[in-house]
Amino acid sequence: MPKNIPSLKPKQLIRLLENAGCTFYREGKGDHRLYTRLVGDKTRIVPIDMGAREMSPAYVLRIFRQFGFTDEEIENLLQ
Repeated sequence: MPKNIPSLKPKQLIRLLENAGCTFYREGKGDHRLYTRLVGDKTRIVPIDMGAREMSPAYVLRIFRQFGFTDEEIENLLQ
């Protein structure tokens, strides 16, 4: 499990995800936006709450896991 995951603002998380190859899919309900990432031959679609002021480290880790990032990839993204 990656260590030292910071709490992030939604725009900071989006910037990290886009640098890692995730793309905007569409607007969701309420304050959510859907982003996609191609993993192998599967497309993963994950909603991200844009209305949050700051996302907890546990929430940030859960988003990375839903996209299928490995511990090593997460640590590289957060450096």
